[in-house]
Amino acid sequence: MNQSHSMRADIQALRGLAVLLVLVYHARLGLFHAGYLGVDIFFVISGFLITSMVKSQIEHNKFSFKEFYFRRAKRLLPAAYTTIFFTTILAFFLLTGTELKQYAQQAAGAISFTANYVLMRQGSYFGGDAELKPLLHTWSLSIEEQYYLILPALMFFINRRFWFALVIVAMIASFIGCVAIAAWKPQVAFYAFPTRAWELGVGSLGAFIVARQDVRNWAKWLFWPSLVALLVLPVYPVGGSHPGIDALIACFATLIVILRSHPALNGAAVKPLAWVGDISYSLYLVHWPLFALAANVWVGEAPYHIRLIIAVISMGLAWAQYHFIENPIRSAPLQFTWRRAAMTATLSLALAALPFALYYGNPKNAEYSFERRGNTGLGDSCVSDRNYAPPAQCMTTSHPDLMVWGDSYAMHLIPGIRKEWQGTGVIQATKYVCGPLIGLSPFANGVEMAQTRSWADGCLDYNDEVLEYLKNSPVKTVVLASVFKQYLTPEQFDVVERAGPGQPETEKKATPDAALQAAGRTITALRAMGKKVVVIAPPPALDWDAGMCSERILRGMPTYGDYADCSIPDAEYKAKRKAVLTFMQELQKRFDVDVIMFDDALRSGNGYRTREDGKIIYISNGHLSYTGSEFLAKQMHMGQLIADKAR
Repeated sequence: MNQSHSMRADIQALRGLAVLLVLVYHARLGLFHAGYLGVDIFFVISGFLITSMVKSQIEHNKFSFKEFYFRRAKRLLPAAYTTIFFTTILAFFLLTGTELKQYAQQAAGAISFTANYVLMRQGSYFGGDAELKPLLHTWSLSIEEQYYLILPALMFFINRRFWFALVIVAMIASFIGCVAIAAWKPQVAFYAFPTRAWELGVGSLGAFIVARQDVRNWAKWLFWPSLVALLVLPVYPVGGSHPGIDALIACFATLIVILRSHPALNGAAVKPLAWVGDISYSLYLVHWPLFALAANVWVGEAPYHIRLIIAVISMGLAWAQYHFIENPIRSAPLQFTWRRAAMTATLSLALAALPFALYYGNPKNAEYSFERRGNTGLGDSCVSDRNYAPPAQCMTTSHPDLMVWGDSYAMHLIPGIRKEWQGTGVIQATKYVCGPLIGLSPFANGVEMAQTRSWADGCLDYNDEVLEYLKNSPVKTVVLASVFKQYLTPEQFDVVERAGPGQPETEKKATPDAALQAAGRTITALRAMGKKVVVIAPPPALDWDAGMCSERILRGMPTYGDYADCSIPDAEYKAKRKAVLTFMQELQKRFDVDVIMFDDALRSGNGYRTREDGKIIYISNGHLSYTGSEFLAKQMHMGQLIADKAR
């Protein structure tokens, strides 16, 4: 690596700042609400250093692909493989079936440098179950490795006079793609290499302009504002989707600090931060598995002091790994040989295979994974994307007289209703997060959530199509089901309202009144067609995974926290779901519709049970398992209850 750049104290201090931002953010210590921007800082530093090195070696005719990738492997693999190995051992003892299976996939992705795409399929980085994934953080390392794979080849085979133009064009194209895709599929924009490459490209740009005097002059003027931005943004982000405006500011602020190479950041004052920068790679590797494993064994959020202790332990482990593994191997005078390459490949395959062997070696893992599988009702093909055109497998007969319409809280009712309904059959009309409210759709105002403004239009269209389908269908009774909170929580969702197909749309904050009006439109429209209507409320739940908790108890795995018995306290449930429960009460009063509740069926003492006779009732923090759906439907005589309550 280019010595003049790689050993700069200011760059090491930037690394230290970046990893501390990430560490404090993951520890949820309440300071850096956008500490994830530390990863964006890392991207720029990596792009700058790797491009500087490759550029210098090619210009001096010293570049070798074989030596380049061997040095990368020697630098990155020992610490990464050590972390993955020990995490795998701990995962075997601490993770439940579903989580261990996902962990095995994450490990394979981390070792093959495709973790970003593996994690893209497993869910959102900002989603509720993200904190349970011990190798979630390896997505960024995979993107860096993908950049290291592509950049040297492009620079080696493309004429030098086109290098600068190539970086500019690629960076702009990547950023435009990122913004465009974020409006459609934010999860893809977050994880995909093409949509994150622009951040490393900002660093590469710096490698080509660092020696220019005019650039240095501009960097002098912009240095202090840039440094302030790097310190303020993680505390007070601009907001919006990520990567977005915050990432853009953070990346160019990092670039300015690197280009300036200010004496104030190269003296004794930054030595403590530069020291953290020295161990930043190991600290980044070891800290997150500890937090994730703790999140698996702790039902509900681990206490503040536990998270603080984990952060301190992470620092100690990072120091040890840096001094005894990472730095000695990186500094060792090892040269490339084909034998070493073969040994590395063999070790990589063995390490990737180990968690799969541990998962499949215990039949209980597969048993409980199946028990906790996603409940999509009549099948995954019945989870609509945009249009409602139900295939034959999404109805139990060709002339169903009952429709279950709503979001995932409608899907999880289907297995039980299917068994208990005494009519001619059941048809499913479901779309994730899209409640059965005509003319009203939620869209997220938070970071990297799938419910974008474009998605909201799809939800509006979908519900209009369901209503149109019902006009000429044999359906006589409609069950409306949703968690409904997405229409009642303005801190997370806005809503778009539309009077009818092709009519103007209005965006506003989510409010109970708007949700009630939309529910009223749905009920009125259905009754005008001669359909009977009943609403089914979501079951009692809190913000922890009741399915995972139940599996831990049933398997005798270590389980800690205030909810270690997996029961849902009544008072906390009522407080958490106050807005939804109030909405249900108003719905009954205003529109003379009955609401079926699960509360009495699940009540146990001063709370609600989440398992029954060794069976898991819930699969997450509110959704019923297939077994739970059938159990409750039978216990409540759900088929007859729907027939009696619908009107």
